[in-house]
Amino acid sequence: MLRAASLLSLSVLLSAAFAAHALEPAVPAPAKPADAAPAASATARAVSAGILAGIRQGAQQDRSAKPAQIQCVQAIAPDAVAAPVQQVIEASLGAEDRAALETFYASALGAKYQAAMLVNADPDKAFTPDEWARAKAVMDSPAYKKLRAATVSSNPLAAQKIGGVLNPLLGGCFKD
Repeated sequence: MLRAASLLSLSVLLSAAFAAHALEPAVPAPAKPADAAPAASATARAVSAGILAGIRQGAQQDRSAKPAQIQCVQAIAPDAVAAPVQQVIEASLGAEDRAALETFYASALGAKYQAAMLVNADPDKAFTPDEWARAKAVMDSPAYKKLRAATVSSNPLAAQKIGGVLNPLLGGCFKD
């Protein structure tokens, strides 16, 4: 199953929001009733989309990946890991930090920022100077720095939760 790790350059794949050992075996979390899972916030959906965008870009750039494998990775939904990202966010960030990030990501500017970052848009062309200053202020905030630290795979909780969902998805793309 970890054939995906050998076929895809993980340092490129997972550099967006989730680091290279996301594909390591995750310890399964105890099963929870479906209604116990928190709804994915705009923040969690944005992080999930960033993780998947990085993986898609890495797969596209990997010369050893077969077209069917790339197509499979491309077909993974952008919000595929939003639920476990939400769990990590709720366990790792305080209510004030979560609210500040959600205010941004749920806003029109947050949506515009997310869309631009997913396609590696030039901020000078995608935003007015005022919009970029406001978006950059969020990215420079302590709440955002905590979000980044919480959702990288070097965080054991992120590796377990996010990797636990991501591993089977990628494994399905790279089965023999």
